[in-house]
Amino acid sequence: MIKRDDDELVSEAQSGNRQAFAGLLERHYGLMFKVAYQWCGVREDAEDIAQDASIKLAQNISGFMFESAFTTWLYRLVINCAKDYYKAKNRRNSRETPMYEDAVYISEDLTPEQKLSHKDTLKAISDLPETLRETVVLVCWQGMTHAEASDVLDCEEGTISWRIHEARKKIAETLEIKKVKRHG
Repeated sequence: MIKRDDDELVSEAQSGNRQAFAGLLERHYGLMFKVAYQWCGVREDAEDIAQDASIKLAQNISGFMFESAFTTWLYRLVINCAKDYYKAKNRRNSRETPMYEDAVYISEDLTPEQKLSHKDTLKAISDLPETLRETVVLVCWQGMTHAEASDVLDCEEGTISWRIHEARKKIAETLEIKKVKRHG
């Protein structure tokens, strides 16, 4: 079987080929979930967001104009779904599970202090303003360049650099405050 690239699958899906759409979704669902989880930090919410994004992808695949990489367009779609999900959820109720409480550590060699430090960092990231948090997700966790993130977030590359700088500053301030409270 010949492996088709994203553009071929998108073209076929836009023409109504359900198998092509299913292939596209299968190829990228893991990425969609990962971005959603990194954005929100709650596994159940990330699953809901990824499902919402799958539905939005089906509804909006015809809107992809091949002006950027499909994944760039998909990142934007998932982040927008996450924002919409939390707007709706916040209208209904407040967050039930503290951010990243369900984090799974790859290395079991971490001390309890290291695990606490990691959770503090993740909490500091989750408390960032939305624009800073989405920039951190794309650049720091997805490994995008500032140029790629600027395409996804539809802003200038210099804005991405500023956001990363501001995010680092705010995270450092938050962690320093927690450290002082623990040892003070």
